[in-house]
Amino acid sequence: MEIAEALRRSRNEAGKSQEFMAFELGVSRRTIQHWESGVSEPTIGMAMDWFRLLEKNPLPFLLQHVFPDMDRISGKDDDEKLKKVLLGLIAELPPEGVRQLLYLFYGDHGSSPRAIMQMVTAHLQTPMKDRVTQAHIIALNYEMAKQKGSIARPDHIQPDLEFLKAAIEAGKEATVRDASEYSMPGRKT
Repeated sequence: MEIAEALRRSRNEAGKSQEFMAFELGVSRRTIQHWESGVSEPTIGMAMDWFRLLEKNPLPFLLQHVFPDMDRISGKDDDEKLKKVLLGLIAELPPEGVRQLLYLFYGDHGSSPRAIMQMVTAHLQTPMKDRVTQAHIIALNYEMAKQKGSIARPDHIQPDLEFLKAAIEAGKEATVRDASEYSMPGRKT
């Protein structure tokens, strides 16, 4: 999928006009038309502003640009497609993301990898407000354990607490706006 299609589709899904986008981004309507038709492309910063303005997580739209054959995954997708998408995502993860993913499955943390996946999946099916509350509790528990010196595995992979706190704040803002998703522009996962 071209960037133009990602911009056009995200704008349409948000129910915003080209005029609205032009005004809010400080560009002409013709510029918006050029971006959406592929005549030109916005800078990375402008693209992030685009998605922030629409209150859309850019990742699903941009992943479709990186993996043109990938639509949003669903519970009905065949196993081969899902494996292909997963392998593509793993190839794009930064080293710390690879370490954290491997830790979930093979780390010495005492929890069943399948149970962890079920917990995360259930968590992602709850309303944004509930997810933000639980993430806040988890961050507080981690900070207290760290301060007390009672981290379960201090020599293993640790969370990026700064990123987690920023995600919690973004989630809070989304909840206040009654948005069902949030994004973390400019932050590496």
